[in-house]
Amino acid sequence: MRKRLLVALACLLLATVPRAAEKRFITEKDLLKFTWIADPQIAPDGSTIAFVRVTVNEKENRYETSLFAVVTSGAEAPRRLTSSVRDTMPRWSPDGRRLAFVRSIERDGKPQPGQVYVLDMNGGDAYPLTQDTTGVTSIEWSPDGKTVAFTSPVGGDEPDKRDEKEKDAKSDVQVITRAVYRANGNPTYVDAGRHTHIFTVAATTGADRPPAKQVTDGEYDEREIEWAPDGSKIYFISTRVPEPYYEPNDSDLFSVPTSGGTITKIASIDGTISAPRVSPDGHRIAFVGTPYGNPVRSYDQSDLFVVDAAPGSAPRNLTEAYDFDIAGGIGGDQAPREGRVATVSSGRRMPRRSSSSRRNTAART
Repeated sequence: MRKRLLVALACLLLATVPRAAEKRFITEKDLLKFTWIADPQIAPDGSTIAFVRVTVNEKENRYETSLFAVVTSGAEAPRRLTSSVRDTMPRWSPDGRRLAFVRSIERDGKPQPGQVYVLDMNGGDAYPLTQDTTGVTSIEWSPDGKTVAFTSPVGGDEPDKRDEKEKDAKSDVQVITRAVYRANGNPTYVDAGRHTHIFTVAATTGADRPPAKQVTDGEYDEREIEWAPDGSKIYFISTRVPEPYYEPNDSDLFSVPTSGGTITKIASIDGTISAPRVSPDGHRIAFVGTPYGNPVRSYDQSDLFVVDAAPGSAPRNLTEAYDFDIAGGIGGDQAPREGRVATVSSGRRMPRRSSSSRRNTAART
């Protein structure tokens, strides 16, 4: 009798073992269940983190991105801030009362270029600051919280001058005039006539808000914008060479008055500059620099530089003897789409954003 009881108990235990214990190999379908957390942004008072939640909509064959917030204490569950599925790039206003972000709406079944929106953290619906840009690629609040600077591509896509008969004739012929005509993430061809420039727009509601003002123009791209603490100018990174792929990698630090005008070169090294950050008093600028070697090497190590904000100042390498990458990170194809990581400036910590390669990085200085 006792033997039968033991056998019955053993069978019962085997029957209740969770099937989850059965191991299997990962499949391509598992990737559709991933949820990513991207682009965390700490509020100025340090109490809350806004971030992008990224999921996959298998039926619609697309990524979906929404904004969430969570208290830094971890005492509460994250709460959803926006109901749209194409919201990215949250950025806190200096007083922490508003959140600017980029939203792409859908029209006629197609996603439209992303526009700048603002959400009041005290309640209410998000409202647009821009409506007709060709896509916003970055946003930054002015120090006084009255203006938002952003970058957006303009130009290119020349008008089709063919007659109706010629337009009806389908052709897959593409005239190539430059050595680089494809780019990662671009399903078509690189438009050599389209360049990313800096704009500003008043961060106010109402129909009386003036339209966005273009601050820079020309045949070069501007990126990684950073306001001067007094709001008088905007710093940015640019490579002012028509076809830079014929030369070693190089980019310089520039500034432009917020009202537009003459562009001034602030700093240059024999290599690339990225992630500029202005000191609180506006007198110095820290940046990540990657000098290229001579002769050319297969890999160049990045360092932390600082330079006076006066034009033509000589940058100083603070980590020349530090045998590690500054702003290095781990990358891969499964990084959060549209995701970039940053930390808050708190006197002892300097924010670092990853490059377009979607590396997640953070540095402490």
